[in-house]
Amino acid sequence: MTTKLTIPTRKTVIERVKREGFQLGAVMPFHYSRALLRAFDIHPMEIWGPPHVEPMDGRQHFPEYTCQVVQKATRFLQTEQAHDIDCILIPHTCDSLQGMASVFIDFIKLPQPVFTLYHPRGRRPSDLEFLENEFRVLSQKIADFTGKTLSEERLHHEIDFEERADRLMERISTNRGEYQLTDREFYTFLRSREFLPVQDFMNLAEELPTGKADLKGPGILLSGIVPEPMDLFDHINEFGAHVIADDLACCSRRIYKAPDETDAFKRLAKQLTSMPPDPTISTPYAERFDYLIDRMKQSSSQAVIVFDVKFCEPELFYLPMFEDAMREAGWPFIYIENELTPELPEQVLNRINSFVEVLL
Repeated sequence: MTTKLTIPTRKTVIERVKREGFQLGAVMPFHYSRALLRAFDIHPMEIWGPPHVEPMDGRQHFPEYTCQVVQKATRFLQTEQAHDIDCILIPHTCDSLQGMASVFIDFIKLPQPVFTLYHPRGRRPSDLEFLENEFRVLSQKIADFTGKTLSEERLHHEIDFEERADRLMERISTNRGEYQLTDREFYTFLRSREFLPVQDFMNLAEELPTGKADLKGPGILLSGIVPEPMDLFDHINEFGAHVIADDLACCSRRIYKAPDETDAFKRLAKQLTSMPPDPTISTPYAERFDYLIDRMKQSSSQAVIVFDVKFCEPELFYLPMFEDAMREAGWPFIYIENELTPELPEQVLNRINSFVEVLL
């Protein structure tokens, strides 16, 4: 099954938004507000590595056990390839990303300003108040940088767009079998939200070819941070299985609810804290596992692959109990740790192949 799915390249998108008068904001993973940036005419372009960048220069600023998302992004942001970037936003997703922000602010002087966004680790009223204030502080820093005054009406308008895109993302990601796309095409589309303008993403979503998908073999729930390299999907299909659902940081973990709130900053805070249970925001174990078991049942998944970036501490904290919960529920489980390489190493391919063989 192959389908022609045309998605603009990042380079094409950058050239276009620049022509349209937008500034370019490089954003590290992964919970933040696209709407707030766009309200200041900044187009968000997310950085998840990238895999093709050598991490050597980045390593000198961090311990060896720092994940390659941080190492490679640090290197990338110091290269000529980053010359189009006007500002950088680093959410406090983990200690490594917090360290990256500190390195850029205190040691490596980039030409672009570096903004931060700290996440609360709870859902109490005080946590929402903290995040609301974080957004207000970030908004003022962006206003000072751009020289623009934030329009709350514009911000509400951009949040509306995001909520519509989230509903599309939710509908599509929970109905994988209704789209005539290969696994790689399907997740290439979902990940295009990392860099496409929101209206482009919604237009593309409405044009996806529908109909019963030709999915062969057992269905797998794929969990982890980011599925790089993307030929992971080709190999899973080649070995005789398919990805029927995901619990990926770059995909379904960022499907937010639409809060009923009239204040724009309170709305942003409630929206960002409505994500599915996620290790990076210290979700209680039981809540996360109940969510994943429901996700397995609803998607008719038959097994779990956790494909994770090496040294990702938030994911590793949950791993032992995650594995126990899945096995107790009767689902085969495998954890695969991989660096951000252009191609999957043979050892990883052999492990995936052996795991799928057991399912057949």
